[in-house]
Amino acid sequence: MHDYFWASYHGRPMVDGGIYLTIRRRTREVLGFPVNPHHFRRAAATLWSSRDPANVRGVKDLLGHASFSTTEKHYIMAQSRGAGRALARVIDGKRK
Repeated sequence: MHDYFWASYHGRPMVDGGIYLTIRRRTREVLGFPVNPHHFRRAAATLWSSRDPANVRGVKDLLGHASFSTTEKHYIMAQSRGAGRALARVIDGKRK
C-alpha cells in the first residue's frame, strides 16, 4: 500500500519520469504519435475556448492559474486548435 496517485504494474508508486514515459508510450500506441502530459492542458484550454468561448475564463480555474492572463498567454493558442480537434475526434470515436 502507498499514498501515491498512480501505482505501477509492480504495485509500487509511479514516479514523475515513469508517468511521463507511460503517457507518451500509450498515446503513441493509440494516436500514432506521442503526446506529453502538458499538451493535454493546452488541448483542454483550446478545446474549451473553441466550444464555449462565452465561458472560457473557467479554463483559469481548471488549470489552477491565479489570473486569466496566464491562461490566455500560454494555453489558448491557435496552433493548439488542431490538437483540441484531434482530441475531440478521439473522444467522439471512443463514445461510438
